[in-house]
Amino acid sequence: MRKNEVCKGRVKDQEQANGSKEAVVVNEPPSSKGRLGKTFVKAVIAVVVVIGLSLATRSAIQSWQDETAKISAEILRLDLQIQDAKEPSKLPGMIAKRESLRGSVPRLSNIQWTRIAIAGLLYGLGLLPSAMVLGGWLEVLGFVPNKSLVIAAQTLGHVGKYVPGKAMVVVVRAGVLSRAEVPAVPATISVFLETFMMMAVGAAVAGVIICFLPVPPWMMVAAILGAIGASLPTLPPVLRQVTTRLLGRDSRLSDNAWRACGVGWLWSILSWLLIGSSFAMIIASIPSSSLGVFSAVSGTMLWAVATAAISLAMVIGFASLIPGGAGVRELVLATILGFAIGPTQALLSAIMARLVFIVVECLMAAVAWWYVNRRFVADRSAVYA
Repeated sequence: MRKNEVCKGRVKDQEQANGSKEAVVVNEPPSSKGRLGKTFVKAVIAVVVVIGLSLATRSAIQSWQDETAKISAEILRLDLQIQDAKEPSKLPGMIAKRESLRGSVPRLSNIQWTRIAIAGLLYGLGLLPSAMVLGGWLEVLGFVPNKSLVIAAQTLGHVGKYVPGKAMVVVVRAGVLSRAEVPAVPATISVFLETFMMMAVGAAVAGVIICFLPVPPWMMVAAILGAIGASLPTLPPVLRQVTTRLLGRDSRLSDNAWRACGVGWLWSILSWLLIGSSFAMIIASIPSSSLGVFSAVSGTMLWAVATAAISLAMVIGFASLIPGGAGVRELVLATILGFAIGPTQALLSAIMARLVFIVVECLMAAVAWWYVNRRFVADRSAVYA
């Protein structure tokens, strides 16, 4: 709620025995029409989000099946070539390639599920720092809701990105924040600032890491320019102009915005590093025909490439406005990772990441939904804790 502000409600003057007047806050009970309207809207949002998640999951599973079918077809082709081979000198090479491909076909038995579990944990942790960024911008605008509610709002908002247009992310988060009496406009602006900063920092992180990878000079120059270009819009003078236009009045971001910006950058960098670590573990869990046991050096390189790839892929996927960046994210990941781990494992890793991320987001959203409805509805006073 806004600092030093009384909860909304009617104030009645009540005469006390000593003749003084005391302001008594009386909450207006919602009408039955209002309750039905809110219930209907919530139901529609839930249905739309579930449909979006179902489509994204089905698409990822179909892509996984298509890619494994391509490997199986290549193995069959090699079998035929081996059977019809007329030059015995070529047989050892073809047999070795076939066995290598057989080992790279992902099955329940050869996927490193422990690493998948660690990847899920790291991704879940990577989603939490952005809630601190959201809370920081809310505070700049004069609102300090319960931190646990901000975390729940941020967590629930992730499932909204699977709905076309990304607007559902704002609707869900602003709806949760409204339980702490945060008006729609400040809530929307805070969500925008957090998302904008997260994407900008992601682009900057990818740009900086790419500079240390063995890439062509033109890519290094593009990465540096991209990192600078992504960083500038997050500066308070620029953000103040944007939020002033949205609010229709001076947003006065300059008062505390520099601190929020600096702290927001630190939280966002931590978030991307955790997400990058999660994706690196996913890559390491997928069987490969070209990558064996990682050494310390190759493991470090894998983490760097994975972090740069997933950061850039998620930023471009977000900018595409396609639900969950479906297809776009996988294309970017396969392109960047292809030179390091091979196109097949790159695409399989991208698809597995999609599935793992969806599962983690759904589980965290379910917990957040249970928590919000248990604490902030049954015990309304908890909003002001």
